[in-house]
Amino acid sequence: MSESVKPVQFAPLTSALDVGFWHALSQKKLDDYKLDDQPKPLQGYYYNGDQDGLSGRLCLDFNALDISKECPPHCFHSHGTLVNFNILDAFKTSDKINILQLAATQIWKDITSKEAIRDPSLLSRFVLLTFADLKKYHYYYWFAFPALCAPDGITSSKPAETINNIYTEEQLQQLQTSYDALVTAHEGKPVAFFLVYQDGDNVCTAPLTEYDNIRGSHKVTFAFCDPCTLEHYPGWPLRNYLALIAYHWGDHFSGQDVPVLCFRDRTREGIRSSSHSVMLSLKLPSLSQTSDCPKCVGWEKNQKQKLAPRKVDLSSSMDPTRLAGSAVDLNLKLMRWRLLPSLDLDGVSQAKCLLLGSGTLGCNVARCLLVSLK
Repeated sequence: MSESVKPVQFAPLTSALDVGFWHALSQKKLDDYKLDDQPKPLQGYYYNGDQDGLSGRLCLDFNALDISKECPPHCFHSHGTLVNFNILDAFKTSDKINILQLAATQIWKDITSKEAIRDPSLLSRFVLLTFADLKKYHYYYWFAFPALCAPDGITSSKPAETINNIYTEEQLQQLQTSYDALVTAHEGKPVAFFLVYQDGDNVCTAPLTEYDNIRGSHKVTFAFCDPCTLEHYPGWPLRNYLALIAYHWGDHFSGQDVPVLCFRDRTREGIRSSSHSVMLSLKLPSLSQTSDCPKCVGWEKNQKQKLAPRKVDLSSSMDPTRLAGSAVDLNLKLMRWRLLPSLDLDGVSQAKCLLLGSGTLGCNVARCLLVSLK
């Protein structure tokens, strides 16, 4: 391989789970799932407007288990599968290879059936394995972001280039305007994978379904909304997008570069900018004769950069006993702050008093009794 041709490296996604997700999962486990450990649908989202230095994140919030809910504005939908195990050993010994392969097979089916051309969001999928210890409020989890691999690899024929060196300021503005119009045409839902082409000096966008109609008269660039912020590397969602391109249109680029735009759309201090987006020139093998699902990778590494699950301890924010203790401690401090700065809180907190009646007068009587005991 020559020095000018290098393998393409992709910046992996990292998981970002809101505490509200664990609250929702706990409630679902108790009320709905019970001992049912069959796969369940859920949804996540990612964003292509982060500041430099932040890694691309797939986010799950309180609404992740309700697939009827819309993603936050300017975020991109990712289809997920939740497998919540009833015991920790089942979580640890589950067949990770088979679980990942099932997700990859579904992606490949969507690609070969052209369903992913009609709905490109199907290219973005994830799997979440969980075990919820609801006695201790400890949660074990492991994410997978399935990505199909080209058998012969994907290479870059030249270094990545920011598009402010390719398009003028006016053309960058046209790109943003045309993309906004594309989103509006899709009922206001952000479009993660699309086409970019030039009509004279004008930069235009189009859905993937229009590729065959415009490729004959225009040079087409394959674009995707990139959650990565690295200057020389594309984000993880590109991998399955390239598999779709290689399967349906790889023969059109035999020996030629495939232009790919990593569209990054940032708003900072009220000013919108896409000039930091990156243009790639890739050598892509054709997969048009491939019937079997390609090899798949995608398990997330833990904090120690090892292929292993992660654990989160939420007992301090979810355990009712500890929450009640925190509430009592707060009430005692309020008594000292408002009524008696010299009050011995340790003595009061350890004292016990049986009080008949709990109205306003009763509470004040209880305070006096407890103080008199000390």
